[in-house]
Amino acid sequence: MKTRVLIGIVAAFAAVPPAVSPAAATPPVPVETVTGCVKDGRMHLQAPERFARERSLKINPCTNIPFDFRRFEGKQIRATAGIDLYNGAFVCPRDVVILGDCKSDTVAAPAKKDLPRQLTDDEADEIVWALPEVQGLIRRMEGTKAAPFSMITGYPNPEAAPGTAGAFFEIYVGERHDAHTVRVLTVIVDAYSGKVSIYDETADRVIPIEEYRKKVRK
Repeated sequence: MKTRVLIGIVAAFAAVPPAVSPAAATPPVPVETVTGCVKDGRMHLQAPERFARERSLKINPCTNIPFDFRRFEGKQIRATAGIDLYNGAFVCPRDVVILGDCKSDTVAAPAKKDLPRQLTDDEADEIVWALPEVQGLIRRMEGTKAAPFSMITGYPNPEAAPGTAGAFFEIYVGERHDAHTVRVLTVIVDAYSGKVSIYDETADRVIPIEEYRKKVRK
């Protein structure tokens, strides 16, 4: 009975057609036609897309199917081979077609916009300290323990075009006391033109400094 079972198993295996398997290979692996780049004896898979994120595979040629590493080094190829992801192997590549040179892995940096020069931090600060409102603040604090100060709390985006969101400095102007500070103004300086606006806390919006001055006079 045991002999009959063993014979049946052997017969069943004999009926299964062999899959691609190189000399000294282990288990059969699925065969795929793929596109990739040959670098340092490894195949960097690029297509189909489901393989694109896989690690590169060591190329294991079959003894009866030659694979010229020197000819294919640095080339993008299309080939049919066993894809052994478990062992990291590209098995028995055949029907190899060179598609061209390997494409660079690095993505070219986008061209920078041709933008005007933005103000420096010091230039923005100078504009703020020259404002009559800030000069008046300095005079009011003369002879007191308080001191005027400014601090940049928002910087312009270097890629922001003139007149767009992000193309400005936000500067905190206030009084420095021994144990605390008091905000007097939040000044917005256009990073290109130097035009000054003020953040109006009561209206919760930025207004031109001329409009701010009219409100203060009232």
